[in-house]
Amino acid sequence: MQTLKQPEIAVPDGCEHVDPFAGFKAPRSFISRNADDDRLSIRYFRRTSDGTMRAFAWFGPGAEGAPGRIHGGSVSAILDEALGASVWTVGIPVVTVRLIVKYRKPLKVGTLCEIETDIVKKSGKRVRVVGALKEKDNGIIAHAEAVYYRLPDADIPAEAVRIMRERRGEA
Repeated sequence: MQTLKQPEIAVPDGCEHVDPFAGFKAPRSFISRNADDDRLSIRYFRRTSDGTMRAFAWFGPGAEGAPGRIHGGSVSAILDEALGASVWTVGIPVVTVRLIVKYRKPLKVGTLCEIETDIVKKSGKRVRVVGALKEKDNGIIAHAEAVYYRLPDADIPAEAVRIMRERRGEA
């Protein structure tokens, strides 16, 4: 197995660091925010000009599928995480109902990618989000479309409820 280290991810110009899952910390998460993890890692930022979320994901040797390539399940997991995080960022706690991923190119081990997301529709208890995983100089790796179900406040920790209400402007 290769020994690769995650690259440092600086805050992009015009952005600030954001934690979509503040108040909802699992002791261990499938998608890491730990610099020592050798599988998958993600960092979130928000553009200060328009509030749009950006994410940067790193795929390490622990996420390898075919030799030298990232397992498709790792790509799906990162896309699901980032699309869902974009909804949590605006104050709506959700879980996945449906995720459709269309793969365009294989991804090499050790790659850092950017993820762009767009909340397309909010209706009742469901939210539809689209997004793309992009590699610098190699274009789009995968597209995703997801539908998420809004969790009732009773199903999330009290601290997360407070944070979600603040994000929705309900203070």
